[in-house]
Amino acid sequence: MAFAQVEEPVPADDPHPPDAAPQDVPRAELGKDEVPTTTVVVGEDEAGLIQAYTIEFGDEKDWVRLASGEWLRGNIERMRDGSMEFNSDEIKLITYDWKKVKELHSPRANTYNFTDGSDLVGPAMINEEFVVVQTVDGMVTRPRVELQAIIEHTRRERNYWSTVLRLGLTGHAGNTENLTFNAYWQLVREDTLTRAALTYDGTFGKATRAEVANRHLAGGDVDIFVHPIIYVKALTGQLLYDKFQNIRLRATPAAGVGFHLITTYVVNWDLEFAPAGYQYLSLLDPAAAVENPQSDGYMMFRMFADIDFTDDIQLLLEWRTNLVYTTIGNTNHVGSLDFTVRVTTLLHLNTSFLYLRTEDPFPRSDGTVPKKNDYQIVFGVSLRIG
Repeated sequence: MAFAQVEEPVPADDPHPPDAAPQDVPRAELGKDEVPTTTVVVGEDEAGLIQAYTIEFGDEKDWVRLASGEWLRGNIERMRDGSMEFNSDEIKLITYDWKKVKELHSPRANTYNFTDGSDLVGPAMINEEFVVVQTVDGMVTRPRVELQAIIEHTRRERNYWSTVLRLGLTGHAGNTENLTFNAYWQLVREDTLTRAALTYDGTFGKATRAEVANRHLAGGDVDIFVHPIIYVKALTGQLLYDKFQNIRLRATPAAGVGFHLITTYVVNWDLEFAPAGYQYLSLLDPAAAVENPQSDGYMMFRMFADIDFTDDIQLLLEWRTNLVYTTIGNTNHVGSLDFTVRVTTLLHLNTSFLYLRTEDPFPRSDGTVPKKNDYQIVFGVSLRIG
């Protein structure tokens, strides 16, 4: 970054006089053979003349100006749902409210996705009003309010993927012997128009050499972003095996629609609805009078909230209800809470809570009936890549 003082002083009656705080004189210029520049007003001298400097962005990094007036140098990872992820050598990965980003200068060929579904690829300059992209066909200017997402543009497929692996272990020895192991894994692929996610949550437990937990919960979602607020859920569903709930397999595929209810730097809150899903239920050890397996129709309601207290502390909340209208007793609910503290870019500490409920569990062949509710809390560490 080079600083060059303006040769001629700016008259006091300049059409852009300084306010109480320093401000930028608008300058949205980005030529094909030029590097982005910004003229910054820093105050007045004793004679009342404005002191201005030109900042030249002449390297291969992205530059972002925040609401405070500070500049960040690094790489913009992505922008979606009103939040920007930015990575630098000094401050590492941060998440920032996109509405508070005043300017972005990027010499890299990122992909800029707009509300009408179109994309622009190339180096770009963004100010509070416009997005200016140097494409292969020339300069293109679009209103900033139409910008929906920024995705790092690269031919390397691996940059569209991210994964999380969390492990938790609790144990006791002596008068009682207890060992419980939990593993959670998430795999996500995200580009400008779609996001696909797979999750797995498995718990195994033994107490005094007797099995006390054996549950496997898997989920999958494919989302298509068609609007800044509305997205299509092309596929959503879960697979559940739970030995102590007497469930061999519960499969719940569906399709529906999602809505971004709140999109801010601190809170992202989504609501999803699937009007017509299919539930397949196979029991491990049903009573003689119970039909097995069973097929039903259901409606899915899901709420998901992402709360970022700081750049290092995050809370994820999820609630999913499968309302089985053909056999109301088969209605089931899954809720989860995940509290995360980032230690490094890769390593995080987690406290997770999982709640599962079946309205009317089916009796086993010996006449016993599983309890309606299951609760689980896990303390563990997670590894995040991408």
